[in-house]
Amino acid sequence: MLSFEEFAENVVKEIRVKVGGAFQIKEHKVIKNNSVKRAGIAVMKNEEDIGPCVYLDEFYREYESDGMRFGEIVDEVCRLILKHEDDDALDFDISGFKRWEIVRENVYPKLINAEQNKELLEEIPHRAFMDLAVVYYAVARDSAREDIGTILIYNGHMEMWGQEEENLYQTAMMNMRADGEADLAIIETIVKRIVPDFIFPAASDNVPGNTNMYILTNRSKRFGVAEILDKRTLRMIADKVGDRFIVLPSSLHETIVLPPKDETEYEWLAKMVREVNDTQVDVEERLSYHVYMYNRDEETLQIVA
Repeated sequence: MLSFEEFAENVVKEIRVKVGGAFQIKEHKVIKNNSVKRAGIAVMKNEEDIGPCVYLDEFYREYESDGMRFGEIVDEVCRLILKHEDDDALDFDISGFKRWEIVRENVYPKLINAEQNKELLEEIPHRAFMDLAVVYYAVARDSAREDIGTILIYNGHMEMWGQEEENLYQTAMMNMRADGEADLAIIETIVKRIVPDFIFPAASDNVPGNTNMYILTNRSKRFGVAEILDKRTLRMIADKVGDRFIVLPSSLHETIVLPPKDETEYEWLAKMVREVNDTQVDVEERLSYHVYMYNRDEETLQIVA
């Protein structure tokens, strides 16, 4: 049985033999959100220095469990690479990504956990926001202007563009606002769209009624929790929910908003957030274990548990 390192090395060798003439094939290791480390194969057209990555972690688990033979894995990775080509997933203007005047309209903010991403934060531009960090990504679009993925912005990108973190922040916030108002919907409304006949349980002493629980995200439903960075969004929520409200982080993509609770319940809410994170949310998707409170009079969002 090959070790993971031997497995990855051998997969790369085989892929180079099969499709190496059309692509540059390289081993690629990356630190993902919350310090999750992934290894894969970076696939780049010749004379280009960016492209999609096929991660090998799941394939290795299949190999370990005898779910797939090594040759089958190589064939499947080749299929994925060629599918990217057929689907025009590599039809991305690399030269445009290198030019700030072009890429700037595709830069957006993203919130991640600061403590869980210390190593990653050494490599990327960021700023502190409570226990979180504001980082930046660019939306990759093909020649038809369709989204084909996102690219996390590293210090090297910022230097290549000749920009400072402050300008990244201002640009990202401007683009987020230009995309329109944040999406705030009652949880019951969202579930009813998906399962029209679903019947919600009645509210209890601890769990609020569903008509008082909202989901906050953005229109793309991608890294939508970043909407809490916008003071106008927070004021919009206050108009609907009340001058004080609770924010419960549910993932990188959305957050739950509640009317204020008694202070004695903050710790209970924090325990609920922790349990949901640990049992229902993938490690890479987790944002925080804390509970936040917004106060409209003071225009503050702060940790309360």
